[in-house]
Amino acid sequence: MWLNNKVKTRSFILTLLISVQLLAGCSLGQKPVEQAAPPKPAQDQLQKLELLNQTADDMYKKVMQGDLAGGRAALQQLSEQIPQIRYEGITTLEGLNALTTTITQSKRVFNAVNLSPEEGQVSVATIRLATDALTHPREPMWIQHYRLLQDDLEQMERSMHAQNKPELLAADAKFRQHIAVLHPSLLISRDPIEIEKLDSLVLFISDQVRSEQELYKQILNVMPSLRHTIDVLFLKKEATAYLPIIDDHNPILWTLVMGTIILTVLSFVAWRLSKKDGGVITIRKSLEE
Repeated sequence: MWLNNKVKTRSFILTLLISVQLLAGCSLGQKPVEQAAPPKPAQDQLQKLELLNQTADDMYKKVMQGDLAGGRAALQQLSEQIPQIRYEGITTLEGLNALTTTITQSKRVFNAVNLSPEEGQVSVATIRLATDALTHPREPMWIQHYRLLQDDLEQMERSMHAQNKPELLAADAKFRQHIAVLHPSLLISRDPIEIEKLDSLVLFISDQVRSEQELYKQILNVMPSLRHTIDVLFLKKEATAYLPIIDDHNPILWTLVMGTIILTVLSFVAWRLSKKDGGVITIRKSLEE
């Protein structure tokens, strides 16, 4: 029995075209999944947050001017104001926990018998950035510290290339301190999953730095991932180059592109088959028939 391969190829391509069109139609018919918009904070919430931020700013200024007693009193006001605020639509549970933990740790610092002015300044700076992150979600002050972190990483890389362990230890300690100051603000403003990535990378590098072995190469290999994570948190445009582009709002485009690629490949195969044996193939009967 003889069959013309060209006829079969054209029929197959026509069937595939119809299938792709049906698939495209299904994609167009699907409505995009609508995500529930986060609740907007009420006016009374915003007013209480602004008062909280003003109290934190007052505390910060007093401590920086050497008025530790005044800073301690303002810190007590903060601890009383925080439970009176509703945080729906403002931050996540992780962000709220970071804020309350920071307040608790700061109270321990200021209630210590021998209060260190430097520890007090670091403590109030951490709180000041955190309350600002609550009241200014789009442009928080902690965003301005991007260059500071980059300087820390550059110093660490220079120390590793020079294989200078003391300088590397000092640079790592400074970097971890800066991250610790920003950490509550990051949890308030960003996705906790991204913060977990940052914490894992910082912990890994710190462990390697303090290791007795000089594993400079391993640390340098992790540095690009750390830089990229920081770029994502600080919303740097260059960070998007590392991320996959997924257009959930236009699935039809992906369908059409894939359909075009499939049709192009199959058309080429069909053309090659049509050239084989003059476009005619022989179907041999089984010997058992």
